[in-house]
Amino acid sequence: MRLLLVAAALAIGAVVTGEPTSAAAVPPTLESEVRRVRPLIEATYRSIHEHPELGKQETATHALLLAAMQKIGYTQFVESTLAPTAVIAVLDTKRPGPVIALRAEMDARPDTEPASHSPRSLIAGRMHSCGHDAHAAMLLGAADILWNNQSSLTGKIVFVFQPAEETPGGADDILKEDILGRLGVRAIFAQHSVANMPVGTVSVSPGPTLAGSNTFKLVVEGKDSHAAQPSDGSDVPAALATLVRGLVDLPARRLDISNRPAIISVTYMHVGDTTALSKLQSTGTAWGTIRAFEDVAPTPRSDSSISTLIEQYLAGAAASLRVTTNWSLRKGSPVTRNDQDLFDRIAPPLRGSWPGRFDTAPYKGMFSEDFAYYTQSIPALYFGVGVMRDTLGTVGVHSSRFTVHPAALGEGARLMVLVAELATAGTTQLR
Repeated sequence: MRLLLVAAALAIGAVVTGEPTSAAAVPPTLESEVRRVRPLIEATYRSIHEHPELGKQETATHALLLAAMQKIGYTQFVESTLAPTAVIAVLDTKRPGPVIALRAEMDARPDTEPASHSPRSLIAGRMHSCGHDAHAAMLLGAADILWNNQSSLTGKIVFVFQPAEETPGGADDILKEDILGRLGVRAIFAQHSVANMPVGTVSVSPGPTLAGSNTFKLVVEGKDSHAAQPSDGSDVPAALATLVRGLVDLPARRLDISNRPAIISVTYMHVGDTTALSKLQSTGTAWGTIRAFEDVAPTPRSDSSISTLIEQYLAGAAASLRVTTNWSLRKGSPVTRNDQDLFDRIAPPLRGSWPGRFDTAPYKGMFSEDFAYYTQSIPALYFGVGVMRDTLGTVGVHSSRFTVHPAALGEGARLMVLVAELATAGTTQLR
């Protein structure tokens, strides 16, 4: 924003005085800076997209981003023992001010990309179907702009290129090492690609914004039988199907869904150890996720936790189906919460300087993000950035048909620069 305001002030001064301003004396505008770094952003995006790496395996991505940051001029880096593929760099303006962090992800997913995509993954069975390649490229562009204009900044900016967002050990490992705490980070910001939201649109709202995610495993056991005589056994395949149907329907029937939004999704099922079509197997297993804005595990103060309700349902249903069940739950990312005070200080001036649509309508999404770990201990804001234009950016994340329009790359860099300028300005008075 200050890039824009300084340039505008010089232009107005030239009109008032009637004296031309030397081109060499005019600082760059944010618009011109975004144009300058577009080749870097687009080349980085293409390279990471074409060479996707899964969580904790991002060695080539690490090398690419580290070299790019060093070429820009960064020399202060912090290594992570638990997350060694992370690239964490510090811009120290040497002027008093708050310490903030900007975060992007690096890892890909085990998906197969359609041949029609351009750019397209060159590694079979892996692709960037969640936009992390775009986020890393956007943050690199912002790091270049901020380095080139650090004379207008105060405090310190920490750039976190984080691995393993899709798997355990990304944000949680960085927090375990207290890297951000040791650096004195007082606020952290991130963005995520949003399909079907036009390029140039930004969204952010205070409070809980993304659900927490938990994974579960359900094992069903009973008596096997011949397929011609299901009455001789438990018909485990049918029992498993019945239990799964009840599980996914449970939130709508056992919860006040308007006040306790939750989704149970069964994502994989397997029955028995043979493909013999004449046999009804004795075991079956289902895996899936529970997404909610509350702790789903049992608590001493509540007998109506989601996990407790599931256990009650399974106990009753299993008895009627003549099977036994074994239910296990693994906690994942917590709820992502946007800090109200930080929102109140950053969102209004950001809205005033953002050239496109700026949406602050209340939003709760059932997606989950490991950025949530940061929000538990550091004031944070998590932005949505539109990636849709023409035929690109029209399919949601975690689909092999997910795409990002290249015009969104510069907008993401612009957003991170504006956020950094506002967050490090003394007028924001960050906690």
